[in-house]
Amino acid sequence: MRSHHADTFNHDEWAAGYDADVADESSPIRAGYQATLEWVVERAAVGPDDAVVDLGIGTGNLARLLPPCRRLVGVDVSHKMLELAAPKLGPAVELVAADVLEVFDRPDRYDAVVSTYAIHHLTADEKAALAGAAAARMAPGGRFVVGDLMVVSRDSIPALRTRLGHPDVDDLFAAEFPWFVDEILVALDRAGFRGLVAEQLSDLSWGVAARVP
Repeated sequence: MRSHHADTFNHDEWAAGYDADVADESSPIRAGYQATLEWVVERAAVGPDDAVVDLGIGTGNLARLLPPCRRLVGVDVSHKMLELAAPKLGPAVELVAADVLEVFDRPDRYDAVVSTYAIHHLTADEKAALAGAAAARMAPGGRFVVGDLMVVSRDSIPALRTRLGHPDVDDLFAAEFPWFVDEILVALDRAGFRGLVAEQLSDLSWGVAARVP
């Protein structure tokens, strides 16, 4: 299983400048970046006996904040991003060059599935497929925790674009696939997740958390 736009959103070209880019929260699409990473870490509640997968690990900014765990797998389609993540994270982290959907073709089971600023590269149907695939690979009590670019609903987009009035926001909606919070909560519920939580952290950054029973 591979996402349709995996090659389009291979970030090799932007890897070298990625950390500096996300550190500048003056753009609406970057505002709340650090707070979102911290929200995901808190909600994931990773423990020493957990197996964890970080989808779209990028340069390792989320993974480096996670507490020590039994196993941490970092997945990214960009080889350049993984090259930058490796020295941050050390040899104990398993870095896998793959699409975020492909990793669930493996027989591994996880106690936590986490991701930040990666799954907005998936279409709505692919996000729903990801929810189902993640649920099928999670241990009882497992946590699914994501921080990403999201809006409340499709209907909220025009007013949001008008209010923010920023070319980065226009590019986001023209070329990528921000989450619709109302739709993903339905998809997670249908996939069997419970305890659903959605929290807004900036104009465009949200956190979504759920667990398997």
